[in-house]
Amino acid sequence: MDNKKIEELKAKMRNVPFGNSVFQNKTFTDGKETQERRYRHCLLQINQKLNALQECQFSRRRAEIDILEIEDKKTMSAGFDKDRLEVDLDEQKYHLNIQEKLIEDAIIELKTYSDELDRLPDFTREEFELAEYGYWNKRLLGDAQLEVASSGSVSVGTIESLKKIGINVGKNKHGQIAFQVTSQEKINDDR
Repeated sequence: MDNKKIEELKAKMRNVPFGNSVFQNKTFTDGKETQERRYRHCLLQINQKLNALQECQFSRRRAEIDILEIEDKKTMSAGFDKDRLEVDLDEQKYHLNIQEKLIEDAIIELKTYSDELDRLPDFTREEFELAEYGYWNKRLLGDAQLEVASSGSVSVGTIESLKKIGINVGKNKHGQIAFQVTSQEKINDDR
């Protein structure tokens, strides 16, 4: 494959996310049940992307130093040693080049999560913790609904999790799956 075709392919790659798409991040990622969970999810993703970009920055700085060192060594080398250094130089430049796409994608994802975060209120740790019962209630009952719709039953794991938050699962007198809230919900509502 010639260099022109490779450059065309690289240009096409820049136009498509290799990580999550903006649509995917907004539609299918965690945290849709409550604003507090969405807030947390955005912060987690931003933290991950910022850490990845920082690591990439260190890696790029090292590679740039390696390139300078290899170029310096090449001036004092000959034969196979010089050929090996040329391969090392090409490899370092290649690594720098492929990181550009990852950086571009990370910056787009950072902007997506930052914009989403700007639309949400800020939460304290206490506010987040107070909202957890509501989150798990919605999440687990939603899981149970999907399980009933797909298999006609609720999995043991979902039943155990619902029980931990004060919701018992059983069957009513007609044999249908039924949920009964215990006093746990009242305790959480009083907060």
